[in-house]
Amino acid sequence: TPQRQVILEYLGGRTDHPSAGQIHRNLTGRVPSLSLATVYNTLNLFARKGLVREVIVDPSRVFYDPNHDPHHHFYNVDTGELTDVRADAFQ
Repeated sequence: TPQRQVILEYLGGRTDHPSAGQIHRNLTGRVPSLSLATVYNTLNLFARKGLVREVIVDPSRVFYDPNHDPHHHFYNVDTGELTDVRADAFQ
């Protein structure tokens, strides 16, 4: 669908970890009819298909990671920032 395509394009090449709400806010200017439910449904589909990884920090904070390189995540509770760390950094 066009909505899925816009979300996929938005995620492509990103190095950050947007939430569904952030994606929705950033895309409604381009696609005013895009609902938050559509964003969640699309992200769930993308996660099932392996296009993004769901990073659940706690039940109320879920981020989506399009980076497929082997890596770990560190979450800063003070800033709310999620950072990638290369997998080989711990060898």
